[in-house]
Amino acid sequence: TMLAIGNGAQQQIIEQIEQVGAKNIIIRPRSIGNIEDENETTKRYSPKLRMQDAASIQEILPEIEKITPFISYETSAIANGKKKNCNLVGVNADYFSIYNLSLDKGSIFSKIHEKNSSAVCLIGANLASKLFSGVNPLGKIIKAGKLQLTIIGVIAPGRAIGESLQEIGMNNYNDEIFVPTNTALRRYKDRGRITKQTLDAANRNDDEEQAGEKITDQIEKIIIGISDTKYVTESVDILYRMLYRRHHEVEDFEIVVPEQILQQKKQTDETFNILLGVIAAISLLVGGIGIMNIMLASVLERIKEIGIRMAIGATKTDIKEQFIYESASISLIGGVLGIMLGVILSYLAEWITGTTTIISVWSVVISFFVSALVGVVFGYTPAKRAAEQDPVNSLRYN
Repeated sequence: TMLAIGNGAQQQIIEQIEQVGAKNIIIRPRSIGNIEDENETTKRYSPKLRMQDAASIQEILPEIEKITPFISYETSAIANGKKKNCNLVGVNADYFSIYNLSLDKGSIFSKIHEKNSSAVCLIGANLASKLFSGVNPLGKIIKAGKLQLTIIGVIAPGRAIGESLQEIGMNNYNDEIFVPTNTALRRYKDRGRITKQTLDAANRNDDEEQAGEKITDQIEKIIIGISDTKYVTESVDILYRMLYRRHHEVEDFEIVVPEQILQQKKQTDETFNILLGVIAAISLLVGGIGIMNIMLASVLERIKEIGIRMAIGATKTDIKEQFIYESASISLIGGVLGIMLGVILSYLAEWITGTTTIISVWSVVISFFVSALVGVVFGYTPAKRAAEQDPVNSLRYN
């Protein structure tokens, strides 16, 4: 069971690293309320993360391969007479490349869709299945709150995102609606009302009110894909200095490298696995001592039998081998029962807690041979004592 849990944890981390990408960086807002010596002036001049930040990053950092702003809103999706709660997520096309998300059908929105804040969307596989069961959703209308969107693509189903990945910025894309970032910022918040003046003001990065509407471009985070892992650390330093300067020396942001966090988690799990190994070793030691005591008691009870065997020609080696074989057999029976119980408990633990467990063939084989080895090692002392019995005294023993 311990090996299965340890193997499962290692495999889960490897899969998580593959999901988040080893070359990705996430920039997200930091609550300035947690910063020491914070005052109202600091609050007033803290601009938070904005679309202009993403544009500036793309210009200043040549190592960037992909970059996308990210914003999400809790909403409800209505289509085909059905309703489901979900998130509406605003991203650009790079988001799907960064996280290696493929399409089941349709196409990803284009730069024209982004520029024009088009009312188009992609939906996750689970959402498509629940709202459009047996129906091709492409070209259909889906309502996110009061905003009507045309579906142009469906994301291929993938592994569900666990809590640990959600903590470092990943979303469960199987149940989400994806729209261009500008669509999320300018159409959803204004409940679909958009004019040419609004778009012109937005394209000028103008923060003044236009056509009775306030243009806002604050975003939740910026996700960056670096061209090579060797540039990640250097890029983090450049990003920090640039954003610190742009945000008027207010550290209202944090830069997260998901792969580094998962590597730290991996090291923690490796330490935990060592602890599990120590516990298993102590358990083997206790079990071995138990077998040794049982065999020593067996030698005392069978002294006369040992004497009879020696009298009819059994050598010390024969006696020793007999007791070692018996000790190994007891240990092997316990090992087989332990393996069976371990398999059952592993599946039970996975079912109850949701923790991934992996039972490998090698772990079963190793457990089997370790059981036999414990029997031989701890059975040697009783076997040696049995072989050293005097045949004459043994025959007289009552």
